Amino acid sequence: MENRAKLCFCMFFAVTVFTQLQRCAAVEAGDTLLLGASLTGNQTIISKNGTFELGFFSPTGSNWYIGICYAQIPEKTYVWVANRATPARNRSGVLKLSREGNLVLFDAHGASIWSVNTTNKASTAVLLDSGNFLMLSDDNESETVWQSFDNPVDTWLPGMVFGGQQKLVSWKNSLDPAPGLFSLHTDPSGTKQLVLTWDNCGTWDGKTYTGVPEMSDKRQVNITVNSNSSGFFESYTLIPPFNALIRLALTKFGQVQVYVFDGSKWSMFWSVPRDGCDVYGTCGAYGTRDSRNLQLCSCGEGFKPRDNSAWL
Repeated sequence: MENRAKLCFCMFFAVTVFTQLQRCAAVEAGDTLLLGASLTGNQTIISKNGTFELGFFSPTGSNWYIGICYAQIPEKTYVWVANRATPARNRSGVLKLSREGNLVLFDAHGASIWSVNTTNKASTAVLLDSGNFLMLSDDNESETVWQSFDNPVDTWLPGMVFGGQQKLVSWKNSLDPAPGLFSLHTDPSGTKQLVLTWDNCGTWDGKTYTGVPEMSDKRQVNITVNSNSSGFFESYTLIPPFNALIRLALTKFGQVQVYVFDGSKWSMFWSVPRDGCDVYGTCGAYGTRDSRNLQLCSCGEGFKPRDNSAWL
């Protein structure tokens, strides 16, 4: 009888430990997805220094996405979304690094709704402290076969090289990360400037950035510009001892904004364009500032803004 009691206790202890280990694995999966591993439900991976976290989220409770956010900030701020145009419906699905070395997102019914298919097989997928989520080659683990920094959504992070055919595209609205009306990209004519495009109709000349005092403050941010046959590329890094969380985002209103986290909340560092009149083509050649509110743009007498005009 005593031996049976000991056996039952050992079995109970083993099951309890296994359950707890499963629970820990679900919450603390490290920073890496190994070949054949997956994420589902509340499971996440977190970068080594704890700054960024990747997992499922739902702004409305009905559509689910895989995204990267700041792990230690209570206000969930997402800097990248994988399946922004193809959400999982009703409940979260499964993100898996398949045995074939591809990253695939399945919905709750097992249908593939987003994937990364590379010519080279990946062995691991890692979330870095920079916020970059990358897949490493099975043949050479120092070789990156895909990375989220090459596929930005609406946010430009420090260390991310941006240019060529890349675009930042705003969220549709604050609850829908689907592509919105505004995009930020390098000038396709080859001129070294950034262009803000509104609904593919007009552009805002990115050279205005040079007139923003904060951008010329070399004590805090270092901007690097390089060019090749594919176009020109920019990146920015923080200059020590300036050490803060910082991000550049394209808002649903068509503004490019830089935010700095002050320890308790995000504070806007600078924003362009300043007002609706700086959005090219809003009223054709007849845009003027409203005399009653200098932040609003009015069209000249007899002219009305186009149906897809942006009013900031």
